[in-house]
Amino acid sequence: MRTVVVGIGAGGHAKVLIDILQLMGGFDITGLTDSRPELRGKNLNGIPILGSDELLPGLFRGGTKCAFLGVGGVGNNHPRAVVFERVRQMGFEFINATHPSASIARSVVMETGVAIMAGAVVNPDAHVGCNVVINSGAVVEHDCVLGDHVHVGPGAALAAAVTVGRYSHIGLHAAIKQGVSIGDDVVVGAGAVVLHDVGAGEVVLGIPARAKGGRHN
Repeated sequence: MRTVVVGIGAGGHAKVLIDILQLMGGFDITGLTDSRPELRGKNLNGIPILGSDELLPGLFRGGTKCAFLGVGGVGNNHPRAVVFERVRQMGFEFINATHPSASIARSVVMETGVAIMAGAVVNPDAHVGCNVVINSGAVVEHDCVLGDHVHVGPGAALAAAVTVGRYSHIGLHAAIKQGVSIGDDVVVGAGAVVLHDVGAGEVVLGIPARAKGGRHN
């Protein structure tokens, strides 16, 4: 049986997820919602943009019970989290989108709304929280724990038993040493090499990574 699903958001991230779901097979994407009125009536990769999120309750009543989150985030994952929780409270079930070329160990635990892009590797006994994005070519080694609403950027590498707190962003091609703990709401800059634990709310940059103050400073 095919799963009918609606996409939330109609930007670049949604475009990638549409491609993944079509490659996976078994999904019928009924349409996309987006708050930008100029997009209504247009399409993204052949999927119609229906209108704003105000349409979601009607779609749910009409039988579309599943959703995917096509809202991206660079450095600030809170807006994505707000949309995710609001739509989930409407009753929608978020599906997991995993590119067929990704390597995901059988013992990986994935919560809802996870997106794993092309070429990513997630190794045994990793735990991936709700609404996590593991982007193209990223590596999440064995026994890592990713909290809810984390984004691991393209080509980033997390060595064994790394913990990443809620809302944190691991930048493009960043590397994190084994056993390191990254707190909630952290930004690890592109290309940074993190050798030591990082406290909540910090921004770290460079090789080796050093704190550049809190993200809300």
